[in-house]
Amino acid sequence: MATLFYLILSVLFFSSSAEANKLDVGPDHRVRVYKLESVEVQGTTRISAEDLIAELGLHKGSELNDTLVMNSRSKILGLGLFKSAILIMRKGTAPGMARLIIDLEDDDGVLTDWALGGELSVTTSESINPAVDSNSSPMDYRVGLVGRNLFNSLHRGSFYLDIDGDANVRAGQLAYGFPRFTQEDVQFDAEVAASNPRYRYLDTMGFAGRGQGLWSMTLPGQGELLYGVAMYVNKKPNFAVNGFPDAVAGPKIAFFKETRLRSFFPGEGHQIGASFLLSPLNTEESVLELAIARTLKFFDAVYFTVDARALAVAANGYSFRGETRFEVPFASANPDDDQAEFFLRLRGGQDFVGKNTLLGSSAILGVRYHSSGFIAELGLKITKSPEDLAPDTIKKTPAGGLE
Repeated sequence: MATLFYLILSVLFFSSSAEANKLDVGPDHRVRVYKLESVEVQGTTRISAEDLIAELGLHKGSELNDTLVMNSRSKILGLGLFKSAILIMRKGTAPGMARLIIDLEDDDGVLTDWALGGELSVTTSESINPAVDSNSSPMDYRVGLVGRNLFNSLHRGSFYLDIDGDANVRAGQLAYGFPRFTQEDVQFDAEVAASNPRYRYLDTMGFAGRGQGLWSMTLPGQGELLYGVAMYVNKKPNFAVNGFPDAVAGPKIAFFKETRLRSFFPGEGHQIGASFLLSPLNTEESVLELAIARTLKFFDAVYFTVDARALAVAANGYSFRGETRFEVPFASANPDDDQAEFFLRLRGGQDFVGKNTLLGSSAILGVRYHSSGFIAELGLKITKSPEDLAPDTIKKTPAGGLE
């Protein structure tokens, strides 16, 4: 495979008139193995060569083989900053050494060199049970902003707020990520998030609030290993899931792998993840989480995604969430053009805590539109939240009805 790879590179990228730029082929017709001498980045002002080299985990002396080149290209496109990436190898100044030239084309679908993007969602809700306050506005709004290349140094940041028509905050998230800063390919991410389970039950997983700071290290060909500290909390009265511990804090370790390429239209592939949060003060409150997702494409026009997650707090409580999503594009798949799709999102969730059981579901039918780095979404949502999480103003009668 390596031999074929180098022969193809020789034909496509090396000038036939510049003998000095050709790979040396020995008398046994095998391509000589080259090691990395330097990296040159062309075609972009969004990122420096030094930052990109650190992100890719490249260093002088790395063996230039087909696996390194393909993995590097996938990582570059996964940054969400560039439309295309071409990697070319040229002979270096010393025998057995080679220069790697990375030719990039900026993606005009994201704004500014900082690669900013945003999202606005408007949903009109219809509740089929009174767990959600019937006096609240049926309109929900979600606004968010994402930066993938802050300070032109691959710092990443995001936030979102989920509010209702009365300006009550129902959910929110703030995250920040530092770029890879060592040859060991390590980066750091911090996040805090909270959801009100009375109104956003399916957005919680046992705990309504979370905060964590994790380092991540790439396992070549395997996925990402994450390690650090985390705290899961239930803050009463509004941001708490009944029955789960008030707080669990301690070291956390996780594994994550995704083969899907994230873009406006979903990429085919899968995602798997597992994590364990150890509670040193009370090991019975340690938290285990599992996640798996799969995206398929049918008839060249319909994307189908299934997503399942589970959480367990020792033997004291369990939380399950499942989702299926159908997406039908009706506009260009070219990032340079405006993009749009219809979607149907079906969600369900259940929690078991002691003798208590919570159950909720939702269905959202809507349309999404993407232009110049911003996404707008408009949808109709039918939701059912657990009655046990109903606002205090709604009281249950002994017969199980509502007053």
